[in-house]
Amino acid sequence: MNFKAAVVQVTSTARVSNNLTKCRQFVEEAARAGAKVIGLPENFSFMGSESEKQSLLGQIEDETILFLKETASELGIYLLGGGFPTKAPSGKVFNTAVMINPKGEEVFRYHKVHLFDAVVGDGFPYKESNHTESGEKVPEVLQTEYGKISSAICYDLRFPELFRALSKQGVDLCFLPAAFTVPTGEAHWHVLLRARAIENLMYVLAPGQTGTHDPHGKRKTFGHSLIISPWGEILAELDHEEGFAIATMEMEKLFEIRNTLPSLNHRKF
Repeated sequence: MNFKAAVVQVTSTARVSNNLTKCRQFVEEAARAGAKVIGLPENFSFMGSESEKQSLLGQIEDETILFLKETASELGIYLLGGGFPTKAPSGKVFNTAVMINPKGEEVFRYHKVHLFDAVVGDGFPYKESNHTESGEKVPEVLQTEYGKISSAICYDLRFPELFRALSKQGVDLCFLPAAFTVPTGEAHWHVLLRARAIENLMYVLAPGQTGTHDPHGKRKTFGHSLIISPWGEILAELDHEEGFAIATMEMEKLFEIRNTLPSLNHRKF
């Protein structure tokens, strides 16, 4: 069975309603183009300071969930909200990805495991663990009429054991929503995404943030949202513009690749 999937690329800010209005526009356009499975990037509904996040936390969580459920049910799609803050028992937040089915039901929830604490040379401090609680579980695998779907988030990309754990569960489509920095994106974005697709023989769909996100121009993201085949081919890509990328998922081709090059069956560890 073949079907279309899409990834949305936006430049989110601290204004939740504006972000969601823009996301709705691009999701609708992708659905009109035939996409049945659509992913939004990390921080799609809010990308602002930690102080703003804390003051708006309840609003962000409630409005984001409502948006995802209404949009998925009204358009009849599977919709991934690729990362937004939800309350954690510790008082911090989880960086949470949620999948909603065409009936408007939440069917997948994942808390980002690997938190981005790094100095990348772009003048912006990254210490995600200061305010975010790490998840403790490998993402769930969702069985759908479009195959087995799952999602990691952003920095998880650098940890191949997480993707190997998903491949052992037979994942066909894996999302990697992100807000990748410009220096690390230029160096590693394409090669790591293609590697995860190739070594696990899965489609990888990476919706990303792009552009400048704050009035002072300090927080910038790489863009280049991608859809990659199990053979490592780039099927669709956006540059730095907002919008969506769409491609056909050829499931028979996926299974053919797995049969002709059965490397997943040759694993020793």
